[in-house]
Amino acid sequence: MIEVFWEQAIRFGLFWGIWLLVPLLVDVSTAMVYFISFLSNKKRKEEKTEELNYFPYVTIVVPVHNSEDTLYACLRSIARQTYPRDCMQLICVNNGSEDNSFAVFQRFQEEYTTMAVSWTAVERAGKSIALNAGMYSGHGSYMMNVDADVWLDREAVMNVVKTFEKDSSLAAATGSVRVDKKIGEGSTVLDIINYCEIIEYIVAFDIGRRYQDLKNSIFTLSGAFSVFRRDIILQSFLYQTRTVSEDTDLTFNIRKAIQDSGGRIGFIADAIAYVEPIESMSRLYSQRVRWQRGEIEVTGVYYDKFPGICEALGDFVGRILLSDHTLSFLRLAWTFLLPFLYFLGYPLPTLLVALIGMFICYLVLETCTYAIAYKGASEYYKKGLKKIWWIVFFMPLYRYLSYWFRLAGIIMVLTEEKSWKVENPVTQLTDIMGEYMKVMKGSVLSVKKWLKS
Repeated sequence: MIEVFWEQAIRFGLFWGIWLLVPLLVDVSTAMVYFISFLSNKKRKEEKTEELNYFPYVTIVVPVHNSEDTLYACLRSIARQTYPRDCMQLICVNNGSEDNSFAVFQRFQEEYTTMAVSWTAVERAGKSIALNAGMYSGHGSYMMNVDADVWLDREAVMNVVKTFEKDSSLAAATGSVRVDKKIGEGSTVLDIINYCEIIEYIVAFDIGRRYQDLKNSIFTLSGAFSVFRRDIILQSFLYQTRTVSEDTDLTFNIRKAIQDSGGRIGFIADAIAYVEPIESMSRLYSQRVRWQRGEIEVTGVYYDKFPGICEALGDFVGRILLSDHTLSFLRLAWTFLLPFLYFLGYPLPTLLVALIGMFICYLVLETCTYAIAYKGASEYYKKGLKKIWWIVFFMPLYRYLSYWFRLAGIIMVLTEEKSWKVENPVTQLTDIMGEYMKVMKGSVLSVKKWLKS
């Protein structure tokens, strides 16, 4: 009797353990990497860079496309840097704007007359083309790109130059990007998504990018805020349009160019840029689809032969593809097969217990993620994070939603032409139904007209 009981217990544990472990496999391993990275960087974070003896010239390129609402804040944050203004060159490149962006630039130019600023335009629309035009016309020893909807911390440029001057092997680097939102002042669905986004960015940049920096495995130089040595960027192919992720494409191109010279691509934690929070669900969808699609497109360009599972574990790109692409289909199977077990005779209470168990596992995981984010955040962010401790209950749902959006990106790589503009499924369905109703209405009118005749 006891043997039968233990046999049944082992079977039960193995079966449900697999269901619980498969979707958690990627997330737990990622969290462990982040935790180890956090511990490894505690001492490193306390190190202070030396003061500059001189100030190299820095070119800052801002691509502008219908940026009337955010451009002034972006430019003002650059003008208010602690880095000397006479050592900075600001180039705004108009990228097919149809609003009053140029008027905003003129207003800024009138207020900051002592700063070297210029406005240029490109005939072909495209962020990559605008960035390339700015890079080619810049004169700085360091070339920096800043999106028009981004504003910089006052010490950002100074900390960038200090880091590059201290480390001659550093060829390019990305800064730390954070979400600029007042924490704890709202509780709508969009506010909750924004709070989840805040946690996600803190962990991804201040923890995840730190780990990649330690391992010299930075995957993407963020298009929102990155810096390059002038000689390195001009020897590359610059930003290209062959994928929807031109920043990742450039990162791979630079890494390939410097791999024999001992150069590296890094992360500068104290060079901080702030971005606006996601303003709608459709924006979140299009963003995650583009991220996932760009990741696969770029790796497809640079990998003639993809590594097997064992080889992939030893290659940082292979590991990312395993976690973001290959293993995502296991989660897909779990999503559809677990409810199907009910039709195979499994009791509904058993399935509900399994689902609750999975949610609890993810809740524990997100609690640890929140704790890591809190420990790694600045004192200003810590005050806000204390107000939204309850967000850990929503993080598993946010991660699950993001998973489906990124899965859509994987599917689109195989089925559609690349595009920066991605509609969400609800909008697409609404448009289709609208066109269908127009056709039906036209058919009805035609039949009535025929009957009258």
